[in-house]
Amino acid sequence: MIAIISDIHSNLEALNAVLDDIKNRGIKKIFCLGDIVGYGANPNECVELIRGINCKSVVGNHDYGVLGKESLDYFNKYGIIAILWTKKVIKNENLKFLESLPLIIEEKIKGKKVIFSHANPKSPELWEYLFPDYVDDAFDCGDIIFVGHSHIPFVNSEEGNLLLHEGKIHLDEDKKHLINPGSVGQPRDGINKASYCIFDEKDFKIEIVRVEYDIKKTYEKIIKNGLPEWLGERLFLGR
Repeated sequence: MIAIISDIHSNLEALNAVLDDIKNRGIKKIFCLGDIVGYGANPNECVELIRGINCKSVVGNHDYGVLGKESLDYFNKYGIIAILWTKKVIKNENLKFLESLPLIIEEKIKGKKVIFSHANPKSPELWEYLFPDYVDDAFDCGDIIFVGHSHIPFVNSEEGNLLLHEGKIHLDEDKKHLINPGSVGQPRDGINKASYCIFDEKDFKIEIVRVEYDIKKTYEKIIKNGLPEWLGERLFLGR
């Protein structure tokens, strides 16, 4: 069993809730699809948690923004404010960790080429969004592709969308699949629960899992640290 998390965005309460759920299921192998930081009020704590569990991770565009590797012109006004704040508070050792992360991780699982990427793996540095109804030519990159970035959980195949929001589905081993686990720290599919997915590589099954967390506490931290109120308000809405 493999847990795949993404788009934590410095939301410590959501990350702790998801990691607790993963631990309670006895899952020890975790991959992260990037954007550990950005938007929220606990960048150091979130990076340190990921570092501490030896989670294999790729880098996301907000991580790149904090590292100074991505122009701030790419981000909306709330993202820019959060990135500039994060740059002021993040510890040097956590910056070094973000700096060490690759754009893509490739694994072989049951003979399948499995790709982990923040955005479209065909050109990951361009940060192209993939959605349930738009996967572009990403299937050219591997047999099973895990991406984040859009904050919308879904399972897609070469024949179209198979699953949204939450639930379990068996994958056809003869087809290619693209899976977005959704966002741990800032879901945007209208459901305010943290989202991640589990890949059962033995039974070739995907489960999208939703986990409740203390949104009010996260909101209060955002306000206390002078970050835009909208970054807290949207968490209640799942937008």
